[in-house]
Amino acid sequence: MEQNENNFISEEVKRRVTDEESFNICLTNNYAFLKIFKKEENVKGFLIDLLNLKEKKIKKIEIKDPFTSGENKEEKEGILDIKLTLNGNKKINIEMHNTYQEDWTERSLFYNCRMFTEGFKKGEPYWKLSPCIHIGILNFNMMKSPGYYHKVTLRDEKTNELYSRKFQFHMIELKKTKTTKGKARKHPLYRWARLIAATTWEEVAQESAGNRYMERIQEEMVKMSQDERDRYLYLREEMAASDRVSQLQSAENRGVRAGKLLNQISMIQKKVKKNKNLEQIADELEESTTKIRPIYDQVKQHPDKTVEEIYNLINNE
Repeated sequence: MEQNENNFISEEVKRRVTDEESFNICLTNNYAFLKIFKKEENVKGFLIDLLNLKEKKIKKIEIKDPFTSGENKEEKEGILDIKLTLNGNKKINIEMHNTYQEDWTERSLFYNCRMFTEGFKKGEPYWKLSPCIHIGILNFNMMKSPGYYHKVTLRDEKTNELYSRKFQFHMIELKKTKTTKGKARKHPLYRWARLIAATTWEEVAQESAGNRYMERIQEEMVKMSQDERDRYLYLREEMAASDRVSQLQSAENRGVRAGKLLNQISMIQKKVKKNKNLEQIADELEESTTKIRPIYDQVKQHPDKTVEEIYNLINNE
């Protein structure tokens, strides 16, 4: 069954690749984002504006394998990021995420801590530990404050004194760029956020105009849209992302239905204990006798079972 489903998806992607309809490349797509920003010249312009660097201060950018030894296949598939070093000593991890993740804060802490100790040898002084910067580009809202960009560092709560420069977290919330106002819209980083969030060629052209790094990215996006292999891989990722959203929604719907059923079982149990019959219970719950009969019958047959046990009996029928 899974093989047939994969074959269907593959054929559907091929059909859409050769379709003559207008085809936009969006950088929120993981394949497009990684292909574009894993190139040193492209990510260089982004880092200049994010970290407020002078171009001449960037001596070297080295893109690294984001996975460390010992990670298994399942772990690797769950991570879509870019790992690099800046000028040989700053470790940077860039992640693009489209789906809301409640534990995003803990995830970013985990990866920054992991990078911080990576490669550290026994007996070395702690001052040799490299600065670590985690950059999260989120296509959902995470922070309560309205700004689209957040920089988080380690500071004293009372005096605001910086505790260490070696831990930084940068978060860009793409959804909030639409409501950004005033001076924040004039910052070069705002244009990067809008470029990444762009969904039409017009938006891409508007945001990239006059910035040679962004203009180069625009050119590569156009080339990607014209290359059949890139289109294929891009669309496969789009469909996979849609499948993941659909699966999450289905799981959520099942959870809601399960919650309602458990609540109904509990109410029927209480009413049966008061010696109420099927018709009385249906009338009080404003449900048909046909709908609640399966629950009623199980409750009558198993008066000592818990709500969860009755639920399992109903689902196994």
